[in-house]
Amino acid sequence: MKISIRNWWVVGALLALPALMPQPAAAQNGKKIYADYHGVRYTRAHDGKLGRWEMHADTHKSLTGRRTLCYNADFMDTTGRHDVAAVAYPQVGMQSNLDPDYIEYQILSAKAAGIDGFFIEWGFMGHENDVLLKAMQRVAAKYDFEIGVNWCDGWLYYDWITRLDPRIVTREDKTEHYARCYRYLVDSVLTGPTAPVVKGHPVFYLFGPGATPEEYARAVGQVVLPEGAERPVVLRRWAEWGELRDGRYVPVRWSPEIEAWKRLGMVPTAWLPARVRPRDAAHPWWDNYAEPQDLIECMKPFRDSVWMSGDPTYVLKAGFVMPGMDNRGCAGWGRQHFYYIPRDGGRTYERMWDFCMASQESLDLVFIASWSDYTEGHEIEPTVENGDRELRTTLRYAARFKQMEADTTGIELPRRLFDLRKRCATLAAAHRRTGDLVTSLDAAARAMARGAYAEAREQLAEAETAAEALEKALRIRTLDVGEAELRFSSDAVGGIRYTRPELKIYLPETATRSIIASRTHRGWLEFEYFDDEPDDRFVFLYSRTERQPKDLFATVAKFKTDGTGRWKRVRVELIPDNVLYTTAPGFTLMFKGDLKLRNVSFHYTLIR
Repeated sequence: MKISIRNWWVVGALLALPALMPQPAAAQNGKKIYADYHGVRYTRAHDGKLGRWEMHADTHKSLTGRRTLCYNADFMDTTGRHDVAAVAYPQVGMQSNLDPDYIEYQILSAKAAGIDGFFIEWGFMGHENDVLLKAMQRVAAKYDFEIGVNWCDGWLYYDWITRLDPRIVTREDKTEHYARCYRYLVDSVLTGPTAPVVKGHPVFYLFGPGATPEEYARAVGQVVLPEGAERPVVLRRWAEWGELRDGRYVPVRWSPEIEAWKRLGMVPTAWLPARVRPRDAAHPWWDNYAEPQDLIECMKPFRDSVWMSGDPTYVLKAGFVMPGMDNRGCAGWGRQHFYYIPRDGGRTYERMWDFCMASQESLDLVFIASWSDYTEGHEIEPTVENGDRELRTTLRYAARFKQMEADTTGIELPRRLFDLRKRCATLAAAHRRTGDLVTSLDAAARAMARGAYAEAREQLAEAETAAEALEKALRIRTLDVGEAELRFSSDAVGGIRYTRPELKIYLPETATRSIIASRTHRGWLEFEYFDDEPDDRFVFLYSRTERQPKDLFATVAKFKTDGTGRWKRVRVELIPDNVLYTTAPGFTLMFKGDLKLRNVSFHYTLIR
């Protein structure tokens, strides 16, 4: 059965109406820069779950001696920093990838650095990354930003798709569904105002390792494009490792598999350079690592066989850069292997850019891995540890690559906007009138998107003044409730409380009434727990809630022990919209699982 793509004429009509659907601003010379986007990361406040911020895994096979990964992202320290699965921490804190304010911050930050779009790591329709894709598109359409996909089609051939659609079971079923996914990408991603287009060609990155070349050809052959419409240009990942010979890295320069993909018209494109050097005394925390020169050697086959080639099938040629790697957040996603590429104070990123720029006349785009893969440690989004260094480096090279002005005055503005968005939300929750403040922030965002940074700075200054005036009128007090004031469903034994099978905690009525009377608040639960030997079971902390779906938003935290054999003190945020406080009988919080607790207390900042 042939699958026709019906929406091209609709898209064409819409593109003819610039007043209704603004088009992305073209790079100065038509060249583009895209960044891989890894997700999905959530928060309890926005989504009721954590996604890739948390990670628990067995790593006893690693030669480093590390036995487990235990990132309990619900836990936070006294500075508000969460225990996220990463070696670097986002400058704006742990946020939800689906929060429009956070998406706005990331898009405007990327634009300020000369990046034209994000390629969302995507597998198939209905997957959680498809939800992320659509959320990104909605915000990107407002700010002339492009949203494409890094198609991880291996996800389609796992059992993930069967869980969503029990009718898709066999490999043949999945290959048939491949055609439907391809059509979806053309209809919904590779056309329209946020489509990634380079020199007139729609483009996506094919990560693999899903369909074989034969399966891909069979699936895509079912999709018939309208007359005059071209198929997207596909950048196919080529990431064979090579080997270490006499201390020198030697890359793979020819591959029968990549030749098969080339015969389908795909363009071989790089991914993370190989890490073939074994753990040594200077690198005790990783099983394998790479040295700076290895990265350049890994890129030379692309320069020699693709960038410098006159092959007309290479419609678009893509350079590749990345800032470094440290995957202690995931250890190879269950493969129990720790990899490292040093950032070297930002010089690794610069070296890779320099290598690409030496061939810039032959390149049409540069692909960055990545904007947001904190778990593998190759993010360029601003972090506490690295600041906005990688954004400034990106802008410096983007200006050369695209022949545009490098205006650094916009780099820090999106963070100011994001902070003001969150302050505004607190003020609105406290029943303050924020309409004028929102208007100023929206104007600032639009100005940033078109590079009018002086105008954006003026709007932000006005908004900060307005926010400060509203905040001065707030009445703020603190409320602390110690263990002696709490009631528990079971008594302590020697000062220790046991949560198996459950332990309910009841706030005193006076505290509950104070929380209810405040128009908004921030709350935390603090406790010590004994970090016993790990097992496969989580400990859960629940609240009563009225937020739907209740089975999702009733979870305050879930975590595991890590086997350190000592007492740990932690804080857990109590999200106002999630936790139900009532003077009617009933528990406030409930632990379920096998855990030893002591020194439990509640702490609130009450706002009116």
